[in-house]
Amino acid sequence: MNDGKILIGAHQLSWGASSLSKGIGVTSSEVINSRIEKAKELGCGAFEVFLSSNFGPAPAVKKAAEKAGLTTVGCAIIRDGVDGDPLSTDGEIRKGAEEAIEYYIESTCNIGGTLLGGPLVNVLGRKDAHYPTEDELKAGVRTFCNVAKVAKEKGIKIAIEPLQWSEMPWPNTVKQVLDFIELVEKADDVPKNVLGVLFDIYHALRMEENWIEALKMMLEKGKLFHMHIAGPNRTPPRINQHINWKFMIDILKSAKWDGTITIESFGEECDLPFAVVGPGERLPAEQVISTGVETLREAGLE
Repeated sequence: MNDGKILIGAHQLSWGASSLSKGIGVTSSEVINSRIEKAKELGCGAFEVFLSSNFGPAPAVKKAAEKAGLTTVGCAIIRDGVDGDPLSTDGEIRKGAEEAIEYYIESTCNIGGTLLGGPLVNVLGRKDAHYPTEDELKAGVRTFCNVAKVAKEKGIKIAIEPLQWSEMPWPNTVKQVLDFIELVEKADDVPKNVLGVLFDIYHALRMEENWIEALKMMLEKGKLFHMHIAGPNRTPPRINQHINWKFMIDILKSAKWDGTITIESFGEECDLPFAVVGPGERLPAEQVISTGVETLREAGLE
């Protein structure tokens, strides 16, 4: 994925969901350039972009990232009541979700990326929270059979992210995502190397019985496509936390994994709701990222 090297990524969301899309033209380009240049200055090799509908700044993101020599990663969600529903048994509603995901695939191409990640198999914060029925699961498989083909044509990999149950009722664990991908890949005409997992340590610590075994399982299956990390309460990763970052890096190195680890901790500028950012200490976004980079370097990441 990254030519044999693990990259550290900065996330746009450290500054906030709207930090790249406020304003038009020169103002927007200046914001984008400053964020990406700062990520480079802080020691990152990648920049993750939150893709909203009608994401206008994509060409400026691509240009700024190329200038800085950073890899770009797309990140998206399926919004309740806006983007359809990948699991809906209603064909029209499901088509809306397919179109939304295909738009995010195209937007990932437009920012110069090759990977799109996020909890794309279900609606985030859905009001009718429940585990999918058998028919809904089959509908979800149909959705991803279609979008996997589009992603393959565009040269994009999709990393499906399991979240804690309070944010999304399913999938919540790595195994649930892997089982879903297996169902999709049983179809003869679906590419087998397009769908994988976005492993988020913050969610894994809440939902996995053993996050280390979950990490090893993805690596053994070749399905770990991308990672998000954060400390407790979404604070920056630090060496003195209960998460053994060095052990995690050692596992990834032993498997010769070469994906991107994005620091997904939120700065004091972040405009996301409290339910997402959590009650932890809020620091300026640049300090959040620099602390995360320092921690990963101390844990053994070159």
